[in-house]
Amino acid sequence: MAREVSAGIPKIRFPTYEFLALFLPIAVLALAVGFSFAWLRTESRIEELLDDDTSRLNLISGSIGAEIAGSLHHLAYLSSDTTLQRALDVGDARSLNNLQAMFRTVARFNPDYRQLVWIDERGYQRLRVDSDGETARAAAEQDLRDASEQALFHDAMALLPGELYVSQIDLERDAASNGDTARATVRIATPVHDGRRRARGILVLSISMQPLLDTVGSFKATHDQVEYLLLNQHGVLLNSPVQAAVNERDTFDADFGQSRPKLWERVGIHDSGNLETWDGLWTWTRISPIASLKARYSGEQRAFDRIASDRFTVILLAHRPVATLIELRREVRMLVSLGVILGISVYGFALFLYLNGHVRARHAELSAAHAVARASHLAKMKELEQRFHRLVEASSIGQLLIDGEGQIEIANPAAEQMLGYDRGELGGQNVDCLLPASIRNRHAGLREHFLQSPVPRRMGAGRELAALRKDGSTIPVEIGLNPYTDNGRQLVLVSIIDRVVPQS
Repeated sequence: MAREVSAGIPKIRFPTYEFLALFLPIAVLALAVGFSFAWLRTESRIEELLDDDTSRLNLISGSIGAEIAGSLHHLAYLSSDTTLQRALDVGDARSLNNLQAMFRTVARFNPDYRQLVWIDERGYQRLRVDSDGETARAAAEQDLRDASEQALFHDAMALLPGELYVSQIDLERDAASNGDTARATVRIATPVHDGRRRARGILVLSISMQPLLDTVGSFKATHDQVEYLLLNQHGVLLNSPVQAAVNERDTFDADFGQSRPKLWERVGIHDSGNLETWDGLWTWTRISPIASLKARYSGEQRAFDRIASDRFTVILLAHRPVATLIELRREVRMLVSLGVILGISVYGFALFLYLNGHVRARHAELSAAHAVARASHLAKMKELEQRFHRLVEASSIGQLLIDGEGQIEIANPAAEQMLGYDRGELGGQNVDCLLPASIRNRHAGLREHFLQSPVPRRMGAGRELAALRKDGSTIPVEIGLNPYTDNGRQLVLVSIIDRVVPQS
């Protein structure tokens, strides 16, 4: 009988390398996109902060411009008032007293005006009214000073009639506090002429910028994460009383330009911008409200259209501590990282399911193919067995199929007829029943020895034996042995030839 060969289904492992080849590039791309998005989002958040600061700076600039515009109108009105003209033309005590009274009235109704001064053509103060915001008093004659060396005097004297001069913001010491308190002040001036159009000096109006500082302070109160610093064009810190700490050891120095030269250099080059340094994010803008007002009210006849010298430029800086930036970046990176990790995880899980499903489908295909092959193999083996049986049965030589225990599994008709047995009668009997009693006992040992090292033995070769027939008679026979295995079972195909010579 032919041997059945059964091969197991090959094990299909998960395609790890294919998974990594598909997963890693996408993961790296997702990380790159995530970090790029985090950077862009951080920059966008910073831009939002900068836009917020810029809008506040524009608001401050507008309030400053409105304050200066009103003061310019007052100065233009005072320079053309008949009271001033009479004092310039006559110059007696009565006309000066009237001018002094007018100065006090203007100061009393405008608390931000700190000083109104008439400086004559020689540079001496002829009349000065000082105000503390509540009361206005005229300076005594011995308190009047020589201003001929001041740049303000020379610049204003060089103007044409009706032209105006606006100074930069300066820190002036308050005499009432023994010079200990510095006040941010802007001075505007215009030349004055008598009735004969002779130059009689300049008229100066000093304006307190405390409302500006209060506005900056109010922004600080409502936005505690931002420190606003107001500088003049020379880098002097105008709101120095704030003294906001950068860290435990450093404060904003009054001379800001000297304490932070690199930042101040950038501020000097660019009218607006931002710079990130070791102590946080700096944003600045250069405010020139007079220029803004001119652009806004172009075409209208206003006092500031006659401004010939405009030095009123301030720089407002917004400082956000480094801790704020760290927290902002940490928050953005955390959100983006969570999104990227979630996306990569979902993609990896979906890829795993897809490849695992592919493995399962391949395994199912192989199982089906294996089942078909096995069925085909079994059908072929069955056909071979049937052909084997037909060949054995058709053989004229006696054929017995013996298992390892000596049991007869198959006996062909030739063997049954030779040994005197009916059809199928030998099946299931032990082969020892066919041996004479004299050799039957030792045959079992010989059979076991043969099966330990089975080798084919052809018929003849001195193996002349006697076979016991069913009726008890014996006949001489030749035996051929052909051992083989079938599905792990040791079998022996025994060929028997009757050696009885027929009588003639």
